[in-house]
Amino acid sequence: MKYTWFMLAVALLFSACKKKDCCNFPVAPDFILAQKNNTKWEADPAGSNILGDTITVSAKSNIAGEEEQVGFKIVFDGVGYYTLKANENYYLITKSGTHSGHYVADPTHLSSVTIISYNQTDKILQGFFELKFLKVSDSSPGSHPDKIFFSEGKFKVTLKY
Repeated sequence: MKYTWFMLAVALLFSACKKKDCCNFPVAPDFILAQKNNTKWEADPAGSNILGDTITVSAKSNIAGEEEQVGFKIVFDGVGYYTLKANENYYLITKSGTHSGHYVADPTHLSSVTIISYNQTDKILQGFFELKFLKVSDSSPGSHPDKIFFSEGKFKVTLKY
């Protein structure tokens, strides 16, 4: 009798799984998010690509009529931790196509990227980042913070050629 109930339960489980297509998981869309100066920040991945052995991850977001652009590039050598040189990450703000705030990498902080997975077939890259920038120019003095710090950054991007 116990065997009959067990077989019935197994049959119901498998038939329910087929009906609901339970084993097919949707692919998560690309994203870039972080804490920016201790505030939740999200942006649209834009222009992430691979050229030879160099990968560029970039994003854009709009805040109060201005467009933020942030990005970094690495010479990709597989999953792992990468420290970024000053010319390997950027942050700038534009308004109506004109630079309204320009930042450079903070030389006192070690900006970094950790690649946790790379699907070579589908060109999907996932990882974490931490970036810190100092303001060098501002079209309206005082309208943008002197420092920008991206902490707890996470991303999933599909790379283009």
